[in-house]
Amino acid sequence: MNDAFGTAHRAHSSVVGVNHKYKVAGLLMEKELQFLGGFLKNPKRKVLVILGGFKVTDKIDLLLNMINIADEIIIGGGMSNPFLR
Repeated sequence: MNDAFGTAHRAHSSVVGVNHKYKVAGLLMEKELQFLGGFLKNPKRKVLVILGGFKVTDKIDLLLNMINIADEIIIGGGMSNPFLR
C-alpha cells in the first residue's frame, strides 16, 4: 500500500522495486486525490501555481494543464533558466 503522494509518481525502489501481487493507494492518498481533483475542476478562488525544481521536461505537462486553470504561475529555481534565456 502506498500512502505517500509525494513519491507515488517516482520510480523509486520502494515504489516500483517491490513486486507484490496487489498494489493499492492508501486512504490518505485517496483523500488528497479527491481534494486535488475537486479543486482543479472548480476552484473557489484565484489560483496561484508555484513550480520549482530543475527539469522543465518533467513538468511540461503540468505547466500546460495549469495554464488553463491558474490565474498566475510563478516558475523558480533551475526551471526558470530556459524562460530567462
